[in-house]
Amino acid sequence: MENFDNPLKFPNISELLVAVLNVVIIMATPIVIFYLIYAGFLYVTARGNPEKIKVASQALLYGVIGGVILIGAVAITQIVQNVVNAF
Repeated sequence: MENFDNPLKFPNISELLVAVLNVVIIMATPIVIFYLIYAGFLYVTARGNPEKIKVASQALLYGVIGGVILIGAVAITQIVQNVVNAF
């Protein structure tokens, strides 16, 4: 049987998944920050209009949820990596 060389620099699948998630986190962080800044801009430009304040509140909520998901992904990655490394 013929041996196959690993074209990736990662020795196992867990390290590959961690690397992919790190790239996603690096790409998603500026998007979340931009969305939070955009929500602040919407609040400033609402000038007391209840409909625009509602849109700004939703944008802020979605930005915060995105940030929490991002932080949760980092935490889950670290937990999984520590569990895999323990074995």
